[in-house]
Amino acid sequence: MKIIFENIKNRINDLKLSIDSLYIQIDNNLNIVIDSKRLHELRSCSKLLVAMAMGIAIENNLFSLEESVYDYIENYITNDNNKDKIRKWTIRTLLTHTTGYEKMLMSNKEIIEKNLDKSKLLEYILNYDIINEPNTKYVYNNVEPFIISILFKVKHNIDLELYIKENIFDKMDIVDYTWKKYGKYCPGCTGLYLLPNDFHKLGMLFINDGMYNNVSIVPSNWINEMTKLQIETPNLFKIERLFPKYGAGYFTFISRDDYIFRDGTNGQYIIINKDKRVVISIMSSEKNMSKITEIFRKIL
Repeated sequence: MKIIFENIKNRINDLKLSIDSLYIQIDNNLNIVIDSKRLHELRSCSKLLVAMAMGIAIENNLFSLEESVYDYIENYITNDNNKDKIRKWTIRTLLTHTTGYEKMLMSNKEIIEKNLDKSKLLEYILNYDIINEPNTKYVYNNVEPFIISILFKVKHNIDLELYIKENIFDKMDIVDYTWKKYGKYCPGCTGLYLLPNDFHKLGMLFINDGMYNNVSIVPSNWINEMTKLQIETPNLFKIERLFPKYGAGYFTFISRDDYIFRDGTNGQYIIINKDKRVVISIMSSEKNMSKITEIFRKIL
């Protein structure tokens, strides 16, 4: 194994990758190939926590997968053409990115270029024209986890960040973090900064049926749902990638040979194989994300 890890380091150097941390765990054996002691932004990997929080909330009867979300956001909708489509949104719709938008909304780039007011993003996205029929087509987006955050607040007066802290972070000894807000809401889709070792703990939940140190954090049946194919993603599939995106679970991607992963802009990754009990976590500052998984090309 030592030779393999040295080969990975050499590959990182050969590709000139800006990788800040790399943890590789096989069963209970953790190998820290590269480490960092600083907080690092997860970007879209924060969506994992939103999906986990929803699973816990469903277990506690705060939500149900098939419930409509329309009544909780109706007052923000002024585009009459969107109303009938938003009436078809359920919690499952949000978790599967099938709201009907034709393109990515709420990216950091869009927010900056359009100078969007972060305190008014809900009004912006709910009134942006919805083209596709909901629940039919996967279109990757930052909209859905943000709306889930809104639902926690509007339906139950619960701040999503606080819910995640009390139900996940506190139970996993994750104390050093920051989560930037969009207006008064936790964005859900981005803005979370964790230490690399705490980031890796999230991956461990997937190979341990939602358990951490013999404490149940996320219901095991929900871990199965998050990592099960819920919808195909032909618009994201790239055969040349080491981990092509065949489909999606709940804010996860389903790939080849039972590999499941979550990625975030600038090269944040959690890669899991439950059967092989493999967890790989990567934090980086690498804009060319396609290069990052290439370090495992001859290994995985």
